[in-house]
Amino acid sequence: MALLRHRGRVTYRALQLQFHLDDDRLKTLKDEILYAHPQVVDDNGRGLVWTGEARSTPTSVSLPSVDQERTPLTYTPPHLTDRILAARHSLAGERKQVTILFADIKGSTEIIKDLDPEAAQQLLDPAIHRMMDAVHRYEGTVNQVLGF
Repeated sequence: MALLRHRGRVTYRALQLQFHLDDDRLKTLKDEILYAHPQVVDDNGRGLVWTGEARSTPTSVSLPSVDQERTPLTYTPPHLTDRILAARHSLAGERKQVTILFADIKGSTEIIKDLDPEAAQQLLDPAIHRMMDAVHRYEGTVNQVLGF
């Protein structure tokens, strides 16, 4: 929502690339936003348009290029990204045992319910970054961060 509010409009393809969404997840996100936020409208199937209060001055929110779609950059520090990309061909198709971590910040929904998205993100970011740092310390990667 913060991205949409800042830019005023965003294409569905850009959302897919930015948040690594498959078609089903994109449809779910689109349905949720259009249902829950009456200030957002569909632009003839191309994307979403913010029609609410005047948006703030555009910020430097950037979307990944098509090449980034295939690289593990979003939540991965540069040194791990380089190692993953260097080993990509030798790892392709390899079966590995993995450990999955699911973490939740208890009570965060209640804490941020009355905050705007930027304030909520500013409040929760330190905890999220500590969790991501712990994963990266063991050369793990973060697939996605959900919420706020």
